[in-house]
Amino acid sequence: MYNEFYGFSEKPFELTPDPKFLYFTPSHRKVLSSLVYGVRNRKSFITVIGEVGTGKTTLVHSLLNNLDEKVKTAFVFHTTITFNDLLRIILRELGLIAREEGAAGLLHQLIQYLTQIAARGESVAIIIDEAQNLSQKVLEEIQMFCNLQPRLTQFILVGQPELEDKLNSEVLRQLRQSIDIRCQIRALNEKESEEYIDHRLKLVGSSTSGIFTQKAIFTICSSAWGIPRIINVLCDNALLKGYSLSKKKIDVDIIREVMKDIKGPNLQKTILSSITTALREFRPPPIRLKLSPKKVSLAILSLICLGGLILLTQGYLHQRPTNTWNIEFIKSLKLPQPVTLPSASAPSARNLDKLKEVVTVEEGQTLHYMAQKYYHMANTTLIALMLDCNPEITNANLIISNQKIKIPKITEELLILQDTDHTYKIHVGTFQNSSFVRFYSNEPVLKGKAIEVFSRKVSPQDNWYRVVVGPFGHKEDCLKVIDQLKGKGLLPVFGGILKVE
Repeated sequence: MYNEFYGFSEKPFELTPDPKFLYFTPSHRKVLSSLVYGVRNRKSFITVIGEVGTGKTTLVHSLLNNLDEKVKTAFVFHTTITFNDLLRIILRELGLIAREEGAAGLLHQLIQYLTQIAARGESVAIIIDEAQNLSQKVLEEIQMFCNLQPRLTQFILVGQPELEDKLNSEVLRQLRQSIDIRCQIRALNEKESEEYIDHRLKLVGSSTSGIFTQKAIFTICSSAWGIPRIINVLCDNALLKGYSLSKKKIDVDIIREVMKDIKGPNLQKTILSSITTALREFRPPPIRLKLSPKKVSLAILSLICLGGLILLTQGYLHQRPTNTWNIEFIKSLKLPQPVTLPSASAPSARNLDKLKEVVTVEEGQTLHYMAQKYYHMANTTLIALMLDCNPEITNANLIISNQKIKIPKITEELLILQDTDHTYKIHVGTFQNSSFVRFYSNEPVLKGKAIEVFSRKVSPQDNWYRVVVGPFGHKEDCLKVIDQLKGKGLLPVFGGILKVE
């Protein structure tokens, strides 16, 4: 409407994200560099935190323009959803048609696709905007998915400070610990705010000196608290007001009129939220103590109530069963097995006298849940060791309520196998796919050692593959090699992650 009047090629202060208009403050440059680095190096979890209107979504669109064609992306922006909904959106974004209804089937389809493109040297980055709206349950399920299939995909969680508050909860401790890169977008300072306005105007063929008076710029910057979205709203409405008054120059009176006219709840909420953030960032902590006795009393009462609510919530969470799809989830994740290796008898059983604990299974629990609970992670190697310790369990996907289960203590010695000729071998890992043997075939630490793969049926539908290396003449030799493999991240039982090529 006002473009021709002011000589603009297009509207300079649109609210819709457009990477072309992105103004790079040091904060924005640092965040974008971290995002590009994280995606290229396949970091599993990245978070981007920023207040409402600080340019998070625009930055994400800029990231998409900086990725090469080998990185497939799924952009999720509607986040008040279930885990099933999330999986369907991801599949759709990747150009796939969901073939199943339940989470297990959708996960199976997604993992098959991820495995196929990983074999071609490609990867998938799943970007979730407004991630603060994801429920705690969905965040837990994302974590479980990544635990079972590490490094097959990346999650970039973009959200407001409430996301950070949610991730700091005790229940999401494991997800929080899995975050590889944390980014924070800060509000603009006064100088950056002025440069931001000038940057946008120059892109459409003008400048601040040609349109806004210095007092008008000062009033906009001091009123917007460094939030680009508020700057856009004020500038856009000021230009519209100036056009309606046939004024080529926007002065401070027009800005004041605009601020009186704008009384929308969304802008007020943004401004209040931004002021809160600005005060939190720039005011020294002692100011928080300058409160009236009445406010102090109310604050203490609120904290007491909040503490009680947290205790009640934690009590509930400790009692609830694991997610209902866990059994079917693991059962359905039989990945494609491109290599068929000769089967062999399993090595002789190891001494499993040293136990971490003997526990009674509760309704809804699985071996995967047990591994998460007692080892704070879950993978096929850990579950295989639990099966070794409990030979009465014939199905890794199903355990019975009230059944007694031995939880082995994970030590280096647990990986050492003694063969019938009194030599020793090392169980380096158990995997769903026999092709994982390639991670050990060219490992210098194992030079001169034989690598064996033993097929093991862990359920009516699934075979897992135990990778064993040796022989070694003494236990001490095994312990030395185990320590070296552990340092290189090649032992899943100690949290090592084998990067899928």
